Amino acid sequence: MPAVSVGRDRFFKILGRSYSVETSRHNFCALETDLKLKKFLHIIENSPVYPVIYDRYRTVLSLPPIINGAHSAISLKTKNVFIECTATDLTKAKIVLNTMVTMFSEYCDTKFEVEPVKVVYPDYRQTEDCASEGPFKGQNIYPDLAVTVLDIPLSSITSPIGISLGAVEVIPLLNKMQLQAEEKSNAGNSIITVRVPPTRSDIFHPCDVMEDVAIAYGYNKVPKTKPKCMTTGGQQPLNLFTDQIRGEVSRAGYMEVLTWLLCSHDENFAMVNRTENGKKAVTIGNPRSSEFEVQVLHEKQVVCTSLMSGLLKTVKHDIDHKRPIKDYRLLSIMLFEA
Repeated sequence: MPAVSVGRDRFFKILGRSYSVETSRHNFCALETDLKLKKFLHIIENSPVYPVIYDRYRTVLSLPPIINGAHSAISLKTKNVFIECTATDLTKAKIVLNTMVTMFSEYCDTKFEVEPVKVVYPDYRQTEDCASEGPFKGQNIYPDLAVTVLDIPLSSITSPIGISLGAVEVIPLLNKMQLQAEEKSNAGNSIITVRVPPTRSDIFHPCDVMEDVAIAYGYNKVPKTKPKCMTTGGQQPLNLFTDQIRGEVSRAGYMEVLTWLLCSHDENFAMVNRTENGKKAVTIGNPRSSEFEVQVLHEKQVVCTSLMSGLLKTVKHDIDHKRPIKDYRLLSIMLFEA
């Protein structure tokens, strides 16, 4: 997943420039134990240089994309704001930058007026999707607030929704969703020209425009119709079998344990006296939830290969409950194929 870092700094202090610092002078020892920041260190830790932004007094303002400095943090009295965005993916960086800039611009003295910045890479390369025009054509000028234009047949908007509307009715619905639209004819067919502003980075395809029309029109107003083909849903045999087991065991007086399928490497092996050769458990690279971020540095998170670890962990927390403790666990496990 691409990582994006955004900094909002007081502009009057940024009269310097960005630099690259040799990594031999710095280390990440203090950050490696931080549960929130350590997941981003891999982005630059193996780089021969680190990007860092100084002001004219050589005060560090930001170490993108890891952490921002408090020295230039904005406050309620800040008048000039410089927004810098660093990312591992240019498209994601442009989306975040455009969103931040357009939202901040609403509060400018001259509304919706921003000052662009020219980005110069060390190798002087030009980005492939640079959309600068006029005297800046071919240069990396950001933010790129270009408007995307989509020409969509009217039938491609109304037919999938299941409604019958004319262009005169569709255009106000698109305007309601912050999309400028106008009608034009092409060989007798009604074409809707939609202009997508930089604030609507979620619009990629005519299907997205159709969805916006459906939202503005109101899902509850769409007439109900029977589908042209009928299908019958049913329960998977494995789910049916496990439900039958669950019912029988529960009626015998046991309580089901509902635990995560993920656990730490030690919980899955060492704590239950099981050995591991590195080829038994599936390891999770970057856990999405902080629930699976562990305190011990470099401890791996794995998918359970046994139900015993979850049961024992539950019994540990229920140690003060009335005896006997009658628990069971019904869950799929994951093993490497032989």
